[in-house]
Amino acid sequence: MATDYFFSGDASQLSLEKLRSLTNIEEIQDCLRILDLEENQVDVDLDILLERRGQLEAELDKLEALRPQLGALSLQATNLMSIINGTSNVAERISAQVRQLDLEQSRVQETIEEVENVQELKLCINRMHSAMQIRDYEAAASYVHRASALDPRILNGEFAENAVPTSEYPDVPTKMLSDAKTSLFSVFSKEFEAAVQSRDENNISRFFRLFPLIAIKPNFYADALTKLFENIAVIIDQHHPVVETHYGAGKMIRVLERLQEECDKQSRIILNTFGDEKQLMRKVADIRSYNNTPRRVIVPPHRTGGQSREITPGQSRDIENMPDTREIDALLTELAMISQRAHLYFRFMESRVKSEAEAMKINEVDVSLEKSTDDYNPNNFLNNSGLMKQIKHLISEYFFIEEYFLRRALEQAIEIDKVEEGNSTSSCVDDVFYILKRSAFRAVSTSNVDCIVTMVNVVNQCLETEFIKVHQKRLVSAFTSNEAKDAKLSYMILLNNLDVSCDYIQRLASELQQDTIRTLAPLPEDHENCRKAQKSLSSLSESSTNKFKQILQSGLEQLFKQLVKPRIRPILQEAYKDIKYVLNEDEYHDQESNDNFAKRFVNGFDSLLHIYKLGALRFDKDLRAKVQLLEIHDYWGSSTKSGNPITWRLTITEARKVLGLRIEFKAGDVANIKL
Repeated sequence: MATDYFFSGDASQLSLEKLRSLTNIEEIQDCLRILDLEENQVDVDLDILLERRGQLEAELDKLEALRPQLGALSLQATNLMSIINGTSNVAERISAQVRQLDLEQSRVQETIEEVENVQELKLCINRMHSAMQIRDYEAAASYVHRASALDPRILNGEFAENAVPTSEYPDVPTKMLSDAKTSLFSVFSKEFEAAVQSRDENNISRFFRLFPLIAIKPNFYADALTKLFENIAVIIDQHHPVVETHYGAGKMIRVLERLQEECDKQSRIILNTFGDEKQLMRKVADIRSYNNTPRRVIVPPHRTGGQSREITPGQSRDIENMPDTREIDALLTELAMISQRAHLYFRFMESRVKSEAEAMKINEVDVSLEKSTDDYNPNNFLNNSGLMKQIKHLISEYFFIEEYFLRRALEQAIEIDKVEEGNSTSSCVDDVFYILKRSAFRAVSTSNVDCIVTMVNVVNQCLETEFIKVHQKRLVSAFTSNEAKDAKLSYMILLNNLDVSCDYIQRLASELQQDTIRTLAPLPEDHENCRKAQKSLSSLSESSTNKFKQILQSGLEQLFKQLVKPRIRPILQEAYKDIKYVLNEDEYHDQESNDNFAKRFVNGFDSLLHIYKLGALRFDKDLRAKVQLLEIHDYWGSSTKSGNPITWRLTITEARKVLGLRIEFKAGDVANIKL
């Protein structure tokens, strides 16, 4: 009977040693047949090659005929290269001279601009001094504002320090501007106080408009409003005993009414000037236009070094025209401060009106004259005031601007997101929660419970749209957009981001609750508002944490499916190879003695987890040490009372028996272990 290679028909397998070993006539005949077939095939191949010989020789002759032409082309190419090199050198020299001329021209232009700026600075300072001498405060403040708007590099430059001072004013420009601001602020303050005392609305409005030009205080309007409230409170405290003594209990309410009317007038001047100076309406219009612009955002998978975001050209122009987020941040801070000061004032007035209204009812005092008694109810008294209406309007604008600030700042944090080497999370987590913390604490500082509740809803929405959805999209596309190694790293960083975000949002909610208690709880009237705010903040922690945990759990399951499950499946397939569960008695005893499944699975699983083996042993040992210490303290205290302490250490034989009970340790390894 012939072997398999005889029947295969492959003569390459017939070695000389195999042929010499043949003894069977059938095998010899088969080999001869195979060799005959191979010989015929070789003859056919040789005939084909010989037939193509003429064609190949003709092709070679054509190539040989092209040799002279190629030599000429090579010579021409060499000449052309030398010409090009010469031209290139000339062009390089010319372009270098042009670049040098451009550099000199740019430097000359910069010098001209600096000279013009220094001339502008000198002109402003000279005219500022002249205006101050003739008490033209509007012109003086305008020149201070123009000079302060110049580049700080010009103001502090050596050229300006040498060119601007004169024999009459020898100080450096920055010193002269600082002195002028201090002097003007002192004058404006005195004139403003005089205008308030004389109730000169024109001068009050005039000097209110001049204070921002000298930029002496960033929160000037909030401070001015505070001073107004403080003056009213002082008047009430000083005159209440006099009115009650001479006119009787309950008569002070008419004084409160008149003071509130005056407060409405003065606060309207302050707040209107604030809105004009800060261009509040223009900013709101710009934000509304930006929000109405259709935009398309593409969030690519996360990768180190940040990510790109695609926006429409129309939105790009809108972003360039939008106010800077730092400017918006300062505006929101002052709005929050105004709301806080107004809230304290309202609480003060509410308590005074309430006490006077109760005195009216007790003593049956008729002070209505022009109004019904219901109009002196504390709620109606303040809710109908002009100040309350203006504050409500400002708070509504505050919501609108704060939401834009929060969304825009979160977008910027996502845009510049990157992973620093050695970090387990990306930069956007810290950036996002810093922004959220700043906005949320600012809302709490307003002392307005409706503002706090609304801000919690805004934070929830922004987290979901600007942060959670971005991470969801990155998790979905992580394994499809990156290489395997980068995909695993990016995916685990995203999971870490979500895990850390759970802790951050809980910590943020806890800190906000504590700050809310500090802000609202001291006032008895605000206890109910404080409970309402606390409930809203609890919902922030619960809802956001649940969303983070859901996505995190889904991501972990996806990670298991992508990375762990494909590696466990082959281990199980190998372990279950030739394993049967329909057995007779002999097969059962055979499998019981060999235990192939357990051995194969342990070996395969060990190979999968071998990199964690030593760490797991170390963790197991440390955990056992902690448990042992706690058990000893629980039952015996820090030391035993008897003279002979109990021995807790196992003998070597006992230790080997314990290790032998664990299926992941081989018997040979346990026997050879050094204890």
